[in-house]
Amino acid sequence: MQQTETQNTSPHVCPHTISFFLDNWLRKLVQHPKRIVGSYIKEGDTVIDIGCGPGFFSIEMAKLVGPQGTVIAVDLQEKMIGHVKRKAAKHGMTGRLEFHQCDADRIGLNCKADFILAYYMIHETPSPLRFLEEARDMLKEGGQLLVVEPKMHVSKAMFDQMLDDAATIGLKTMDLPKKKGGRSVLFSR
Repeated sequence: MQQTETQNTSPHVCPHTISFFLDNWLRKLVQHPKRIVGSYIKEGDTVIDIGCGPGFFSIEMAKLVGPQGTVIAVDLQEKMIGHVKRKAAKHGMTGRLEFHQCDADRIGLNCKADFILAYYMIHETPSPLRFLEEARDMLKEGGQLLVVEPKMHVSKAMFDQMLDDAATIGLKTMDLPKKKGGRSVLFSR
């Protein structure tokens, strides 16, 4: 199988100025964080929320990992990280969260995770393949990566290409879960 790379030459990054659309009670009715990620996270886990935005998933994941676990909230935008810090303080979760501002073309973390979430964000990266390679390298053996992409931005053909690319770099497709809010895949290392 030949490895290909789909280049995203002009990624659209959701601006922090509309973060209220990403974190509100109405969204929780449709995309409740615990329903989406709860079955993948255990107490004591190390979890990474890549493209965390204002922390819609980060806070719920911090509750799930418990006091012995860690959630690393990663975003390109400093102001999004600021939102998550304030929200973590408000919910008493500051001790369970770490914060990392990434570059547009590199996550830049040197750690191993039990679970990584990439929700509605791979299509915003300059190179989905390089993103998947870096995420794969951050997974512990047996760790899981849940990718959910919006159908309005990611066609079935683009999603299938991502699945093929992931297979060529050693990510195993464990499931194509339903009811996650878009085109979804659970990878394992």
